[in-house]
Amino acid sequence: MASIPRRAVNLGRQAAAIHAVLPHAQTRVHKGRLWCCMTLQPAPICQVYTVQVTYRHRTRPRVIVVDPELELPPCATALPHVYPAGDLCLHLPGEWNDSMYLATTILPWTSEWLLHYELWLVTGRWSGSGHDHAVANGSALMDPAE
Repeated sequence: MASIPRRAVNLGRQAAAIHAVLPHAQTRVHKGRLWCCMTLQPAPICQVYTVQVTYRHRTRPRVIVVDPELELPPCATALPHVYPAGDLCLHLPGEWNDSMYLATTILPWTSEWLLHYELWLVTGRWSGSGHDHAVANGSALMDPAE
């Protein structure tokens, strides 16, 4: 029996799904790329973060914390679970594909990453799972017209 190929979720539908869960999010679809900027607060006692997501079909979504700048606890020399370009490492290979909605996967995973980050600042120990891509502190705001 042949398998049915999965279809990538249209970028406009991705933007609409994000707006359904985060009405305050700013989204833009331009030249085959979805750009989204929103605020996330992982828990009521947590800080509010401005997060930017960029995504093209057949690539992994890139998530960057725009504000506040991510800090390091005194015992650390690098941020854990970020890629060299500064985007967050949110899932293992194969856990996400373009037939999934960002609003129900990447956004909750980002919130979870931020919660683990805040715990890490206090304890110095990363409580989440996954591969470590620790890099020096620093992230850059990506141009929405890029």
